[in-house]
Amino acid sequence: MTEVNSEDPVIAAWHRRPLSSRVGSRSFRRRLIIATYTGWLVFAGCVKFLSYGPLRPPWLFLVLIGGNLIVQAAWVVRRTIISTPALVDAELDERLIQSRNAAFRTAFKIFAIAALISWLLAIEAVQAQPNNQGLLNSFILFMAVGLLATTLPTFIVAWREPDPAEPELSAR
Repeated sequence: MTEVNSEDPVIAAWHRRPLSSRVGSRSFRRRLIIATYTGWLVFAGCVKFLSYGPLRPPWLFLVLIGGNLIVQAAWVVRRTIISTPALVDAELDERLIQSRNAAFRTAFKIFAIAALISWLLAIEAVQAQPNNQGLLNSFILFMAVGLLATTLPTFIVAWREPDPAEPELSAR
């Protein structure tokens, strides 16, 4: 009777993490961040466009909250270098831990400035624009800052990582 080797490639591949739970390559993370920001801008533009139609503002707020929650849940649940829990720090080497911590520090500084600017813009929008348009614009700003808080550390890590070393061709 033959024994099943745990190092067998079939068995090793059987217990792989799902694609949504893998950290992914640097270029994949960059494309994902760009797609997230672009998709969110298109979504916010559609909500703004719908605000000029027959859809009432309470429904627009719910659509905006729902869309934002779906995007943020996908980012928070997804496994990235940033969202790796402290108990799994053994998977990260010292450089990745330092890179993650530096990304959090930088993201907090940028986020604080963005939150302050969007707060001032939201106050101006509510005072200057008639009816519910000012409220909707300030709410869109609020949701944008919320998305920025979720994705900014991953954005910083993805663009700060050094380019991979070029493989050297051996002269034979």
